[in-house]
Amino acid sequence: RERYRQGDRIRAFILDVELAPKGPQIVLSRTHPGLLIELFRQEVPEIYEGIVEVKGAAREPGGRAKIAVVSHDRDVDPVGACVGMRGTRVQAVVQELRGEKIDIVPWTSDPAEYVCRALAPAKVSKIIMDEDERAMEVIVPDDQLSLAIGKKGQNVRLASRLTGWKLDVRSESEAEDEARRARASLTAVSGVSDVTAELLIQDGVKSAEQLAESQVEAIAEIEGVGPERAPAIIAAAREHVAQRRAEEEAAAFAGPAESAPEGEPPPGGADPATEEGRG
Repeated sequence: RERYRQGDRIRAFILDVELAPKGPQIVLSRTHPGLLIELFRQEVPEIYEGIVEVKGAAREPGGRAKIAVVSHDRDVDPVGACVGMRGTRVQAVVQELRGEKIDIVPWTSDPAEYVCRALAPAKVSKIIMDEDERAMEVIVPDDQLSLAIGKKGQNVRLASRLTGWKLDVRSESEAEDEARRARASLTAVSGVSDVTAELLIQDGVKSAEQLAESQVEAIAEIEGVGPERAPAIIAAAREHVAQRRAEEEAAAFAGPAESAPEGEPPPGGADPATEEGRG
């Protein structure tokens, strides 16, 4: 936490200018991502001149930050321009932010590739996108999981803010276990083969219950399923789920009578030996 005295000179980002009876009140911030962007604009001539553009920034002040840059000149490396000779440019920004670590990310219009770059230095094995929810399931090798998540989740939080996507990072073994359970659930539905199950899983459908609740239009759009098969698959899933629930309810209803403690009469009945003794 930074402390200041009256008369100190500081660099800060102007959040707002409020008109008050005593005169204009200027609201400053040193934690806003805008400060990071403006500091790079001052230190990097290519940004000031518009050759390199800052596409976004995310910060956890005092800890770590990520800034995304792109070059409009193919001969200019945007990351190299921000780093400078022997790191002089980025180090000037780091010193101004009191040692805050900065990751410079090369921006791309491909959302999946952008997320991969934002999570660096962790390596990504696979990404499953949900464009409607603007979310991604990110699969990484088991030995890369802690690196991708970062200390107390810092790396994945910053990557999520920078890219604008919700990120769920999982290890390959965890993802495989979940996929195995999903395949078992889906292939239990009549007419759903291993291939169809894999297509459904890739589209985010991971259980018979989820399939039963899906709209025909949504399943019909899955490549390899189509509008001809979708209604039958969903109908089969609904029938399968209803049958399983009925079986579970029947088992729950029969359970208490079957598990009555030895020596106690079943519910609603009298002990035959007691009846004979009364006679």
